[in-house]
Amino acid sequence: MRLSVTGLGLVTSVGYGVVGSCTALRAGVSRPRPLLAFTVEEEPGEVTPVTGYPVVPFAEGFFQTGAWVRLASGAFEDLRDGAGLPSHTDTQFWHRTGLLALAPLIDNERFGWSLETLPDALKTAYLRPLLSLMEVPLREENARSLALGHCGLAVAFHQAEAMLSSRTVDRVLVLAADSYVDSESLAWLSSRHRLKSPQRHVGLMPGEAGAAILVERPTVARRRNAPTHVHIEAVALGTLPKPGATLAQLGRAFAQATQQVLAASTSTKPFQGDLFVDLNGEEWKAQAWGHAQVLLTDHVDFPRCRVLHPAESLGETGAAGAPVSLAMAAWAFFRGHATGESALVCSLSDAGQVASVLSTRAGATSSTG
Repeated sequence: MRLSVTGLGLVTSVGYGVVGSCTALRAGVSRPRPLLAFTVEEEPGEVTPVTGYPVVPFAEGFFQTGAWVRLASGAFEDLRDGAGLPSHTDTQFWHRTGLLALAPLIDNERFGWSLETLPDALKTAYLRPLLSLMEVPLREENARSLALGHCGLAVAFHQAEAMLSSRTVDRVLVLAADSYVDSESLAWLSSRHRLKSPQRHVGLMPGEAGAAILVERPTVARRRNAPTHVHIEAVALGTLPKPGATLAQLGRAFAQATQQVLAASTSTKPFQGDLFVDLNGEEWKAQAWGHAQVLLTDHVDFPRCRVLHPAESLGETGAAGAPVSLAMAAWAFFRGHATGESALVCSLSDAGQVASVLSTRAGATSSTG
């Protein structure tokens, strides 16, 4: 696999745009705010709002699929402007463009509905409104939605490669959005004892974000003189763990996915570069990653890596987390402050599934050194 990333867009709690967001994240900026929609106990008889990272006022007042549409379309606008894409009048360009819209895992307890009972819900409430708001003539037959949460980006790159290989499209837009700041998601997190609060010091802080990525075949990108931000070299997706899987087993799957993408590299040295991991403050994720680190010592030169956790600044952003990390990696390459020629994005979903994405700086060979 080799895909060229020729466009990026972001909407986050620290910036409306990939430039502002990545600059702020590089500087360690964060903008936590009280989420008045949900309170937790601070002291006996006293309550306080949960703290999170909403995208205000941009996404304020939008809920579930409405928030996803708002965040994803905002990221697309940023990508379209930054990449200088044609206007809606260029029907040939947009008819040859595919769309993969990433969404969170659909949990009935979190959202109050499921894809089993409402199989067309993502198409009617997310994909079609998103296509309408984008205001470009994308064909619906070239668009699909993927509700895979944290691991959606790896699947999207696999599907994008298949779409490009079939010659049905020349490029694929990957739009991702997720939001944990609505009252229903907060209640769901609280019921599972996952929220960080004054009474619970270990847990996640909810966030939301939208991200956009445009990928093309390198030859097609060169043909239209499109600047390439970064190359996608390999992706790996683990299987869903069996019920009762231990943290050690999750860690082993984490390590195997990472080893799989590193095997695509031409370098014989252990990986050196930026390593993005979606740790979010939850103990189970940290322990699974700890097990993975032990198994990766021969494959990753951790002392010469910069390990980054975007959730420290953005909170838990779910399905948008890996795309945000990829944008951060591309920005680091572009600005010259990356720690190597390659970057790894590692994800662990709420269901325990793992994924890894290996990217390289545009112009670099497929090397981990």
